[in-house]
Amino acid sequence: MFEHAGEAHAHGTNYQYNVSCFLGILMDANIVVRNAARKILGSVNLPKLQMFKSALDGLIAGLEKNPEDQDIYDVLFSIGKNHGSFSANIAKHLAKEISMASDGELILDKPRIKALLMVSVSAAYDDKDKKLDIPTVIFSHAIPLFGMISCALAEDEQDSLLSYLYRQVGMQFWEKKLVSAEGGDYECFSVETVGGTHAQVETTGKTSKYSDEVVIMQSSRLILETVKGAWVVIKPYSIGEVQSTLRTCKEEVNSLAVNSSGSTSAVLSFVCDYLDAVQLIVEIWWFIQLDDSHAFGPTSLDILLEKLDTSVRRMKCCYAGLNRELEVQVLEFALLAILCRLSEFGTCSKLVLDKLHWIINHIDGLCADGSYELSDFSKEVKKVFDGNFIDGTPIVNICTFLEIFDLKPARDFEMLNATTAVLQVRDTDSENPLSYVYGLPVGVTFDMSLCNTSSHDRIWLRMVAGQSVQHVFLDLSCFEGNDKMKSCSRVIPFYATPMACSFVLRACLVIECPFGSIGTHQERHGGPRDCVVQLCDELDVYFVSADTEQRQWLK
Repeated sequence: MFEHAGEAHAHGTNYQYNVSCFLGILMDANIVVRNAARKILGSVNLPKLQMFKSALDGLIAGLEKNPEDQDIYDVLFSIGKNHGSFSANIAKHLAKEISMASDGELILDKPRIKALLMVSVSAAYDDKDKKLDIPTVIFSHAIPLFGMISCALAEDEQDSLLSYLYRQVGMQFWEKKLVSAEGGDYECFSVETVGGTHAQVETTGKTSKYSDEVVIMQSSRLILETVKGAWVVIKPYSIGEVQSTLRTCKEEVNSLAVNSSGSTSAVLSFVCDYLDAVQLIVEIWWFIQLDDSHAFGPTSLDILLEKLDTSVRRMKCCYAGLNRELEVQVLEFALLAILCRLSEFGTCSKLVLDKLHWIINHIDGLCADGSYELSDFSKEVKKVFDGNFIDGTPIVNICTFLEIFDLKPARDFEMLNATTAVLQVRDTDSENPLSYVYGLPVGVTFDMSLCNTSSHDRIWLRMVAGQSVQHVFLDLSCFEGNDKMKSCSRVIPFYATPMACSFVLRACLVIECPFGSIGTHQERHGGPRDCVVQLCDELDVYFVSADTEQRQWLK
């Protein structure tokens, strides 16, 4: 009997030794070897919890060393499903770690946390009989990682997982069903909500495109609900934890955006700007609460406020088809940005007050018919600006406004389209620069395309060389096409050519962001009347002086 026991012990020891040696291959310098080792690991059965933990440690170490090896997440999902009881053990320890963490100690966007959440969720998802007791906190923290987790599943399983996550956190979910029409060759994409409302989208081919759209829309809603939950947490003190959640949500949006296009791309772009605004507000709130915020430098808060202004302007002016719900939320962001500036500087100009009153009145108008209720935040701002002034300046306690400010995640992005632009200059680059003469204007042929703009938009070409800035107003009636897509090719002179052998002209298309008829700048300056937002990345146009070219040719 003892001989058999000794043999069993030796066998177990050898097995464990072999597993340890095998796990070392996960760190091999050759990616082909690493991939092969992970593929084998995803299909084997590990009989002991310690071996399972060692395998997890090996995969996490590989992810930290080689973050580009994204197939590691597929393997994590597989071994999590294949070892349910071990994964449940990991989930319980992770839940305890989450509950004990405070003020950002648990960073959700770290590889280790992502990996453990994925293993925990995979075990729960495959637990059809509900034998495993996975803590609910695991699901609420896994929501922002849905895109990454779902990539490890086949397409027909992705909606099922999303539905499962929704149910675990008590949220609505839209499910898709494929229906064959009698006597026809088309398919229907059916969407049903928990409340029983129903909608159909008919297609003439495969429905994978609509499947992707639904997954992206549902993920966007999940992310916004997660951000709303994080905002509630921030109010007491846990700013670090909120920042961690926001970073994870931003990463998830970027992951979803890789394969998106059209309307879904616009939604993800908007959500990204929304997250930027919330993250900046969180940082501003943290900054304001510091006892000695000036220790970080007098301009630190100014930089944050300027970034917040830019983010809000993008949401307000770079998206066509904002519905009432989205527009009100964006305007409340704009209100909060102005209030933060008032709190910082203590005084405000007539221009700022006019802008505030315009926003308040506009929100009032959007809520006038009663279909959308005025928020407590907007009511309080309106009350303050109806009186409570000292020497013409309202008394603003920004912390009070931040405490009553609330996020209301939008549910409907149906008509949303991104306003974008493409700017090109043909037949030139750093190796083939254009020529110019010192101090004389130089003409540049720009090819310009605009998407989702209207005749009311004011678009400008901005050209910058050193300290010289030149704006050229673009008459949209000269463009060919329609509001969805229009284009134009035009020779535009740049006047401030420098007295130098060469220079780089940075050009981009910008759109004005007006607040009613209130103009920020004087028109005599020859530029935009109000603040602007870029519609495209800056384009570098290279120039070399004709005199320099001639001297080089003579050599």
